[in-house]
Amino acid sequence: MATRRLYRRSPHVVCYWKHGEFVFHNYATRRLAGASALACDVLDFFSDWRSVADLAADKPDVSRPLLRTLVSTLLDLTLLQASDRPPGDAERAMDRFSRWNPEAGFFHTATKDVEFTTADAAARTLLEQSRDWPMPPPVKRYDGARSVSLAPPAADDRITEILLSRRTWRRFGEGTIPLATLGTLLGLTAGVQQWVAVPGHGEVALKTSPSGGARHPVELYVLAWKIDGLAAGLYHYAPDRHALEVVNPRVGGERVPAYLPQSEYFADACALVLFSAVYERDLWRYGYSRAYRAPLVEAGHLCQTFCLLATAHRLAPFSIMGLADSEIEKDLGVDGVTESVLYAAGVGVLPAGAEWAPAPPGVETPAVRVNASLRREDG
Repeated sequence: MATRRLYRRSPHVVCYWKHGEFVFHNYATRRLAGASALACDVLDFFSDWRSVADLAADKPDVSRPLLRTLVSTLLDLTLLQASDRPPGDAERAMDRFSRWNPEAGFFHTATKDVEFTTADAAARTLLEQSRDWPMPPPVKRYDGARSVSLAPPAADDRITEILLSRRTWRRFGEGTIPLATLGTLLGLTAGVQQWVAVPGHGEVALKTSPSGGARHPVELYVLAWKIDGLAAGLYHYAPDRHALEVVNPRVGGERVPAYLPQSEYFADACALVLFSAVYERDLWRYGYSRAYRAPLVEAGHLCQTFCLLATAHRLAPFSIMGLADSEIEKDLGVDGVTESVLYAAGVGVLPAGAEWAPAPPGVETPAVRVNASLRREDG
Protein backbone atom coordinates (compact mmCIF):
# COMPACT_ATOMS: atom_id res chain seq x y z
CA MET A 1 0.00 0.00 0.00
CA ALA A 2 1.33 3.44 -0.96
CA THR A 3 2.50 5.68 1.84
CA ARG A 4 0.24 8.65 2.41
CA ARG A 5 1.90 11.97 1.55
CA LEU A 6 2.06 14.32 4.53
CA TYR A 7 2.87 18.00 4.80
CA ARG A 8 4.08 20.38 7.48
CA ARG A 9 4.96 24.04 7.67
CA SER A 10 8.64 24.80 7.13
CA PRO A 11 10.29 25.66 10.46
CA HIS A 12 11.89 28.67 8.77
CA VAL A 13 8.76 30.66 7.91
CA VAL A 14 8.11 34.11 9.35
CA CYS A 15 5.37 36.56 8.41
CA TYR A 16 5.13 40.33 8.50
CA TRP A 17 3.58 43.32 6.78
CA LYS A 18 5.63 44.98 4.04
CA HIS A 19 4.38 47.94 1.99
CA GLY A 20 0.85 47.22 3.17
CA GLU A 21 0.93 43.54 2.20
CA PHE A 22 1.02 40.58 4.57
CA VAL A 23 3.96 38.43 3.53
CA PHE A 24 5.17 34.90 4.25
CA HIS A 25 8.96 34.57 4.09
CA ASN A 26 11.03 31.40 4.23
CA TYR A 27 14.32 32.93 5.37
CA ALA A 28 16.25 29.72 4.62
CA THR A 29 15.31 29.60 0.94
CA ARG A 30 14.71 33.38 0.68
CA ARG A 31 11.31 32.85 -0.95
CA LEU A 32 8.55 35.39 -0.26
CA ALA A 33 4.85 35.39 -1.08
CA GLY A 34 1.80 37.49 -0.31
CA ALA A 35 -0.63 35.78 2.04
CA SER A 36 -4.40 35.34 2.01
CA ALA A 37 -6.52 34.54 5.03
CA LEU A 38 -7.01 30.98 3.76
CA ALA A 39 -3.25 30.52 3.24
CA CYS A 40 -2.70 31.64 6.85
CA ASP A 41 -5.21 29.05 8.05
CA VAL A 42 -3.63 26.31 5.97
CA LEU A 43 -0.10 27.05 7.19
CA ASP A 44 -1.37 27.17 10.75
CA PHE A 45 -3.08 23.80 10.25
CA PHE A 46 0.16 22.18 9.06
CA SER A 47 2.04 22.81 12.30
CA ASP A 48 2.76 19.07 12.26
CA TRP A 49 2.74 16.34 9.63
CA ARG A 50 -0.78 16.02 8.19
CA SER A 51 -2.42 15.09 4.88
CA VAL A 52 -4.60 16.99 2.42
CA ALA A 53 -7.47 14.71 3.52
CA ASP A 54 -6.94 15.89 7.11
CA LEU A 55 -7.06 19.47 5.85
CA ALA A 56 -10.23 18.86 3.88
CA ALA A 57 -11.90 17.35 6.96
CA ASP A 58 -10.92 20.44 8.96
CA LYS A 59 -12.29 22.81 6.28
CA PRO A 60 -15.44 21.20 4.86
CA ASP A 61 -16.66 24.52 3.41
CA VAL A 62 -13.64 24.81 1.07
CA SER A 63 -13.51 22.73 -2.11
CA ARG A 64 -10.92 19.97 -2.14
CA PRO A 65 -9.46 21.02 -5.56
CA LEU A 66 -8.82 24.53 -4.17
CA LEU A 67 -7.14 23.08 -1.11
CA ARG A 68 -4.96 20.81 -3.23
CA THR A 69 -3.94 23.73 -5.44
CA LEU A 70 -3.14 25.87 -2.43
CA VAL A 71 -1.07 23.12 -0.78
CA SER A 72 0.83 22.55 -4.05
CA THR A 73 1.55 26.28 -4.34
CA LEU A 74 2.74 26.55 -0.74
CA LEU A 75 4.99 23.54 -1.33
CA ASP A 76 6.50 25.14 -4.44
CA LEU A 77 7.14 28.32 -2.44
CA THR A 78 8.96 26.21 0.21
CA LEU A 79 6.48 27.37 2.85
CA LEU A 80 5.40 23.74 3.26
CA GLN A 81 7.53 20.61 3.35
CA ALA A 82 6.43 17.18 2.06
CA SER A 83 7.17 13.87 3.75
CA ASP A 84 8.37 12.29 0.48
CA ARG A 85 10.60 15.21 -0.53
CA PRO A 86 13.66 15.89 1.65
CA PRO A 87 14.29 19.55 2.48
CA GLY A 88 16.77 21.34 0.23
CA ASP A 89 20.35 22.20 1.15
CA ALA A 90 19.41 25.70 2.29
CA GLU A 91 16.84 24.46 4.80
CA ARG A 92 19.10 21.70 6.09
CA ALA A 93 21.89 24.23 6.61
CA MET A 94 19.53 26.64 8.40
CA ASP A 95 18.50 23.82 10.73
CA ARG A 96 21.96 24.22 12.29
CA PHE A 97 20.83 27.66 13.48
CA SER A 98 17.81 26.21 15.30
CA ARG A 99 18.95 27.48 18.73
CA TRP A 100 19.11 31.05 17.38
CA ASN A 101 16.15 31.10 14.99
CA PRO A 102 14.13 32.90 13.82
CA GLU A 103 15.95 36.07 14.92
CA ALA A 104 19.43 35.20 13.65
CA GLY A 105 18.39 33.19 10.60
CA PHE A 106 16.08 35.90 9.31
CA PHE A 107 18.70 38.63 9.70
CA HIS A 108 21.40 36.37 8.26
CA THR A 109 19.74 35.76 4.89
CA ALA A 110 17.64 38.91 4.58
CA THR A 111 20.80 41.04 4.53
CA LYS A 112 22.70 38.96 1.95
CA ASP A 113 23.19 39.76 -1.74
CA VAL A 114 21.66 43.24 -1.64
CA GLU A 115 21.60 45.28 -4.84
CA PHE A 116 24.40 47.84 -5.01
CA THR A 117 24.01 51.08 -6.93
CA THR A 118 26.71 53.08 -8.66
CA ALA A 119 28.49 55.82 -6.73
CA ASP A 120 26.84 58.48 -8.91
CA ALA A 121 23.36 57.04 -8.33
CA ALA A 122 23.97 56.78 -4.58
CA ALA A 123 25.16 60.40 -4.47
CA ARG A 124 22.04 61.58 -6.31
CA THR A 125 19.81 59.61 -3.94
CA LEU A 126 21.51 61.12 -0.90
CA LEU A 127 21.22 64.61 -2.35
CA GLU A 128 17.49 64.17 -2.99
CA GLN A 129 16.94 62.55 0.40
CA SER A 130 18.81 65.33 2.22
CA ARG A 131 16.18 67.87 1.22
CA ASP A 132 13.69 66.25 3.59
CA TRP A 133 16.09 64.32 5.81
CA PRO A 134 19.33 66.20 6.50
CA MET A 135 22.43 64.22 7.39
CA PRO A 136 22.37 63.45 11.14
CA PRO A 137 25.01 65.23 13.26
CA PRO A 138 28.31 63.29 13.35
CA VAL A 139 28.71 63.68 17.13
CA LYS A 140 26.39 63.69 20.14
CA ARG A 141 26.24 66.59 22.60
CA TYR A 142 24.53 67.02 25.98
CA ASP A 143 23.53 70.67 25.74
CA GLY A 144 23.93 72.53 29.02
CA ALA A 145 25.86 69.73 30.71
CA ARG A 146 29.00 70.61 32.63
CA SER A 147 32.06 69.38 30.75
CA VAL A 148 35.61 68.55 31.75
CA SER A 149 38.29 69.35 29.18
CA LEU A 150 40.90 66.66 28.56
CA ALA A 151 44.52 67.09 27.63
CA PRO A 152 45.23 66.03 24.03
CA PRO A 153 46.37 62.37 23.75
CA ALA A 154 50.07 61.76 24.08
CA ALA A 155 51.52 61.33 20.61
CA ASP A 156 55.05 60.24 21.33
CA ASP A 157 54.85 56.51 20.71
CA ARG A 158 54.65 54.23 17.69
CA ILE A 159 51.12 52.93 18.24
CA THR A 160 49.75 56.48 18.33
CA GLU A 161 51.56 57.31 15.11
CA ILE A 162 50.07 54.23 13.43
CA LEU A 163 46.54 54.98 14.66
CA LEU A 164 46.74 58.55 13.36
CA SER A 165 48.08 57.33 10.01
CA ARG A 166 45.47 54.66 9.26
CA ARG A 167 43.25 55.50 6.29
CA THR A 168 41.10 53.58 3.84
CA TRP A 169 43.04 53.67 0.57
CA ARG A 170 41.33 53.48 -2.81
CA ARG A 171 44.29 54.29 -5.04
CA PHE A 172 47.48 52.25 -5.07
CA GLY A 173 51.02 52.37 -6.34
CA GLU A 174 52.83 50.01 -8.66
CA GLY A 175 54.65 46.98 -7.39
CA THR A 176 54.07 43.91 -5.25
CA ILE A 177 54.10 43.02 -1.56
CA PRO A 178 56.54 40.38 -0.27
CA LEU A 179 55.00 37.11 0.87
CA ALA A 180 56.81 37.48 4.21
CA THR A 181 55.05 40.80 4.82
CA LEU A 182 51.66 39.28 4.03
CA GLY A 183 52.52 36.46 6.42
CA THR A 184 53.25 38.96 9.18
CA LEU A 185 49.91 40.70 8.64
CA LEU A 186 48.01 37.41 8.73
CA GLY A 187 49.91 35.91 11.64
CA LEU A 188 49.51 38.90 13.93
CA THR A 189 45.88 39.40 12.88
CA ALA A 190 44.53 35.86 13.18
CA GLY A 191 47.30 33.44 14.03
CA VAL A 192 47.02 31.28 17.13
CA GLN A 193 49.46 32.72 19.65
CA GLN A 194 48.86 30.26 22.49
CA TRP A 195 46.75 27.23 23.39
CA VAL A 196 44.94 26.87 26.69
CA ALA A 197 43.78 23.49 27.98
CA VAL A 198 40.15 23.51 29.17
CA PRO A 199 39.26 20.47 31.32
CA GLY A 200 36.72 18.26 29.61
CA HIS A 201 36.85 20.12 26.29
CA GLY A 202 40.41 20.11 24.99
CA GLU A 203 42.41 23.14 23.91
CA VAL A 204 41.14 26.58 22.92
CA ALA A 205 43.06 29.18 20.95
CA LEU A 206 44.24 32.61 22.05
CA LYS A 207 44.85 35.30 19.43
CA THR A 208 45.72 38.99 19.42
CA SER A 209 42.01 39.97 19.34
CA PRO A 210 39.37 39.01 21.93
CA SER A 211 36.67 36.46 21.20
CA GLY A 212 33.62 35.56 23.27
CA GLY A 213 34.30 32.28 25.06
CA ALA A 214 37.55 32.00 23.07
CA ARG A 215 35.45 30.55 20.24
CA HIS A 216 37.20 32.52 17.45
CA PRO A 217 34.54 31.86 14.79
CA VAL A 218 36.16 34.08 12.15
CA GLU A 219 38.21 32.48 9.36
CA LEU A 220 40.48 34.36 6.93
CA TYR A 221 40.79 33.73 3.20
CA VAL A 222 43.21 35.54 0.90
CA LEU A 223 42.63 36.39 -2.74
CA ALA A 224 46.18 37.14 -3.87
CA TRP A 225 47.35 38.51 -7.22
CA LYS A 226 50.34 40.77 -6.60
CA ILE A 227 52.19 39.04 -3.78
CA ASP A 228 55.87 38.44 -4.53
CA GLY A 229 56.61 34.75 -3.98
CA LEU A 230 52.98 33.59 -4.07
CA ALA A 231 51.06 32.43 -7.13
CA ALA A 232 47.78 34.21 -7.80
CA GLY A 233 44.85 32.36 -6.31
CA LEU A 234 42.38 32.00 -3.47
CA TYR A 235 43.85 30.68 -0.22
CA HIS A 236 42.69 29.81 3.30
CA TYR A 237 44.85 31.00 6.16
CA ALA A 238 45.49 28.14 8.62
CA PRO A 239 45.94 30.00 11.93
CA ASP A 240 47.34 27.04 13.86
CA ARG A 241 50.06 26.21 11.32
CA HIS A 242 50.62 29.77 10.02
CA ALA A 243 50.26 28.57 6.45
CA LEU A 244 48.20 29.26 3.35
CA GLU A 245 46.09 26.40 1.98
CA VAL A 246 45.17 26.52 -1.71
CA VAL A 247 41.40 26.79 -2.20
CA ASN A 248 41.20 27.86 -5.85
CA PRO A 249 44.33 28.47 -7.94
CA ARG A 250 42.35 29.64 -10.98
CA VAL A 251 41.23 33.04 -9.67
CA GLY A 252 43.01 36.30 -8.98
CA GLY A 253 42.55 40.04 -9.13
CA GLU A 254 40.11 39.75 -12.02
CA ARG A 255 37.51 38.54 -9.49
CA VAL A 256 37.61 41.75 -7.45
CA PRO A 257 34.87 43.56 -9.45
CA ALA A 258 32.59 40.55 -8.97
CA TYR A 259 33.35 40.30 -5.25
CA LEU A 260 33.14 44.05 -4.54
CA PRO A 261 30.38 45.56 -6.73
CA GLN A 262 30.94 49.24 -7.62
CA SER A 263 34.43 49.08 -6.06
CA GLU A 264 36.46 47.74 -8.97
CA TYR A 265 39.32 50.17 -8.21
CA PHE A 266 40.42 47.81 -5.42
CA ALA A 267 41.69 45.51 -8.19
CA ASP A 268 44.76 47.81 -8.31
CA ALA A 269 45.73 46.61 -4.83
CA CYS A 270 47.71 43.42 -4.20
CA ALA A 271 45.51 41.14 -2.08
CA LEU A 272 42.03 40.91 -0.62
CA VAL A 273 41.38 39.29 2.76
CA LEU A 274 37.91 37.81 3.25
CA PHE A 275 36.54 37.28 6.77
CA SER A 276 34.00 34.49 7.16
CA ALA A 277 32.22 33.12 10.23
CA VAL A 278 31.90 29.48 11.23
CA TYR A 279 28.80 29.92 13.37
CA GLU A 280 28.78 26.45 14.92
CA ARG A 281 31.67 27.44 17.18
CA ASP A 282 29.45 29.98 18.92
CA LEU A 283 26.28 27.88 18.59
CA TRP A 284 27.98 25.12 20.55
CA ARG A 285 28.52 27.38 23.55
CA TYR A 286 25.73 29.96 23.43
CA GLY A 287 22.08 28.98 23.07
CA TYR A 288 20.64 32.48 22.73
CA SER A 289 20.35 34.44 19.50
CA ARG A 290 22.29 37.44 20.81
CA ALA A 291 25.43 35.35 20.26
CA TYR A 292 24.93 35.88 16.50
CA ARG A 293 26.43 39.34 17.09
CA ALA A 294 29.76 37.92 18.27
CA PRO A 295 31.21 36.96 14.86
CA LEU A 296 30.12 40.33 13.43
CA VAL A 297 31.89 42.25 16.19
CA GLU A 298 34.96 40.03 16.06
CA ALA A 299 35.36 40.45 12.32
CA GLY A 300 35.66 44.17 13.09
CA HIS A 301 38.39 43.47 15.67
CA LEU A 302 40.40 41.47 13.15
CA CYS A 303 39.89 43.89 10.28
CA GLN A 304 41.14 46.89 12.27
CA THR A 305 44.15 44.91 13.46
CA PHE A 306 44.95 43.99 9.86
CA CYS A 307 44.63 47.61 8.69
CA LEU A 308 46.81 48.94 11.53
CA LEU A 309 49.48 46.33 10.83
CA ALA A 310 49.44 47.22 7.13
CA THR A 311 49.76 50.90 8.03
CA ALA A 312 52.74 50.11 10.27
CA HIS A 313 54.41 48.44 7.29
CA ARG A 314 53.89 51.54 5.12
CA LEU A 315 51.26 49.84 2.99
CA ALA A 316 47.83 50.99 1.80
CA PRO A 317 45.04 49.05 3.54
CA PHE A 318 41.28 49.23 3.05
CA SER A 319 38.13 47.63 4.44
CA ILE A 320 34.74 47.16 2.81
CA MET A 321 31.35 45.63 3.65
CA GLY A 322 29.85 45.95 0.16
CA LEU A 323 30.23 42.30 -0.79
CA ALA A 324 28.57 40.03 -3.35
CA ASP A 325 28.06 37.36 -0.69
CA SER A 326 26.98 34.40 -2.79
CA GLU A 327 29.57 35.08 -5.50
CA ILE A 328 32.37 34.94 -2.92
CA GLU A 329 30.91 31.96 -1.06
CA LYS A 330 30.66 30.01 -4.30
CA ASP A 331 34.40 30.47 -4.91
CA LEU A 332 35.19 29.63 -1.29
CA GLY A 333 33.08 26.47 -1.48
CA VAL A 334 31.03 27.30 1.64
CA ASP A 335 27.25 27.07 2.00
CA GLY A 336 26.63 30.67 3.06
CA VAL A 337 24.77 29.65 6.21
CA THR A 338 26.87 27.48 8.51
CA GLU A 339 29.85 29.41 7.14
CA SER A 340 29.26 32.80 5.57
CA VAL A 341 31.41 35.72 4.43
CA LEU A 342 31.06 38.84 6.62
CA TYR A 343 33.63 41.45 5.75
CA ALA A 344 36.69 42.17 3.62
CA ALA A 345 39.95 44.01 3.95
CA GLY A 346 42.78 44.40 1.51
CA VAL A 347 46.18 45.86 1.01
CA GLY A 348 48.19 47.46 -1.74
CA VAL A 349 51.32 49.53 -2.29
CA LEU A 350 51.19 53.18 -1.25
CA PRO A 351 50.84 55.51 -4.24
CA ALA A 352 53.93 57.64 -4.82
CA GLY A 353 53.85 61.06 -3.19
CA ALA A 354 50.49 60.58 -1.45
CA GLU A 355 50.35 61.90 2.12
CA TRP A 356 46.60 61.39 2.45
CA ALA A 357 44.42 58.63 1.04
CA PRO A 358 43.11 60.04 -2.27
CA ALA A 359 39.55 59.43 -3.41
CA PRO A 360 38.76 56.75 -6.04
CA PRO A 361 39.45 57.66 -9.68
CA GLY A 362 36.93 60.21 -10.93
CA VAL A 363 35.94 61.36 -7.43
CA GLU A 364 37.20 64.61 -5.92
CA THR A 365 39.29 64.14 -2.79
CA PRO A 366 37.45 65.84 0.12
CA ALA A 367 38.99 68.70 2.07
CA VAL A 368 40.45 67.66 5.42
CA ARG A 369 40.29 69.70 8.63
CA VAL A 370 42.28 68.56 11.65
CA ASN A 371 40.47 68.33 15.00
CA ALA A 372 42.60 70.66 17.11
CA SER A 373 41.25 69.34 20.43
CA LEU A 374 42.98 66.01 19.79
CA ARG A 375 46.29 67.53 18.70
CA ARG A 376 49.02 68.37 21.20
CA GLU A 377 51.03 71.46 20.34
CA ASP A 378 54.80 70.91 20.75
CA GLY A 379 57.04 73.59 22.29
